[in-house]
Amino acid sequence: MFRIIFILVLLIVGYLLLKSWQRRKQLNNQRRDAPSSGQIKNQQPIVSCQQCGLHVPKSEAVQHGGKFFCSLDHAQQAQITHQSMPKDKR
Repeated sequence: MFRIIFILVLLIVGYLLLKSWQRRKQLNNQRRDAPSSGQIKNQQPIVSCQQCGLHVPKSEAVQHGGKFFCSLDHAQQAQITHQSMPKDKR
């Protein structure tokens, strides 16, 4: 009688271990297939603001005179600064 119970317990433990292994394998496959939150989904070129040096995506940057700025205010400030400079310092 003890042998039968021992064999049944071994079969149940083996079955539970097999199911656990299959669940872990399935979760690992799902994690590999799904993009993580830290992954870059769409890469964009990054440009630096000519006024303050802040790096912004090119699609969000303001372009003026062939230069990129982080905001319209910085583009206007750069234009005012450029206009007020003497011609020999440009």
